[in-house]
Amino acid sequence: MQFGIQQWSSYVDIQTSVVLPLEKMTNLDHVYLCSGQIQVQIQEGPLYRVKGYPISISCNVTGFTGPSNRDFQFILKKPNVELNMISTSDPEFAYGMFSGRIRNKEMYIQRLSGSSVLLTINNLLENDAGDLLCETLHTGGAYYGDYAAETKLNGKIFIYFEGLRASYSGSPSQSLSEGDPLQLECQVSSQTFQHTHLSVTWFLHGEEDEIPRPIITLDKDLTVKPGAGFEDGYRAGLISMDKVEDTTYRLKMPQVQQSDQGKFFCKAIEWIQDPDRSWTQIAHKTTTACNVEIKRIAVRHSFHSHGAESQQATRRTVPVSS
Repeated sequence: MQFGIQQWSSYVDIQTSVVLPLEKMTNLDHVYLCSGQIQVQIQEGPLYRVKGYPISISCNVTGFTGPSNRDFQFILKKPNVELNMISTSDPEFAYGMFSGRIRNKEMYIQRLSGSSVLLTINNLLENDAGDLLCETLHTGGAYYGDYAAETKLNGKIFIYFEGLRASYSGSPSQSLSEGDPLQLECQVSSQTFQHTHLSVTWFLHGEEDEIPRPIITLDKDLTVKPGAGFEDGYRAGLISMDKVEDTTYRLKMPQVQQSDQGKFFCKAIEWIQDPDRSWTQIAHKTTTACNVEIKRIAVRHSFHSHGAESQQATRRTVPVSS
């Protein structure tokens, strides 16, 4: 993109990224550079994501003066075409394939600060693959630096459905008594071609629980973590989780209690490490549940029964005075 001299007073050429005072443009040996340097930074790519899942990408700008809130726009670059995606300042900026998703809040920009924004796409489509360009708009003044940055969303992963699989193949229900052992297994695997890690959590949804409670997790770094409220049972050896071979995750509870009654299920999450070394969730799956009924053991009040029989015997043997 090239601009004539008459345009430099109101626009920055993002290809050259240098602003020249008009009176000095004919003498490049005496270029005056301003005190501030614009630098736009976007999350480093490539970013590998799964079709149908969300993505959030941050973009920020430094080195400017003037208005505290900067305007941003995102452009999706594909071979031989650039598609306007979304803008903080122009509601008509988006290309047709994005405008409906913006209206439905499937794609939006969240302002983190005056100089930083977060682009979120809730449901990735195959057509979202490409190079994502983030620009900050020039609002006047003499600046030099980079007004745009881009990251690459690797398109190959978008053309496949997710490779994560999770299933529970055991009995849909079990009836136990207090003190009985409980053992449940779920199978989790991934066919994703990128290197990913898995975390697996067993949940319990009791009758009085508003939401399911995590019992125990085998995290992506292979550490085992008990859920809130299950720490004592974990430390006492009453709750454990094992990975058997490559795909089986086994929950073991050697002595169940009445409070353990409810629906047990397994949730798997697939994680990928981005170039900035952070771990990002790219897919998740939840298995069907096993409904576990736990019968309370009846306690016999033997002491009271024995006392009543003794009293009856005493009444039978005590003589009546005349």
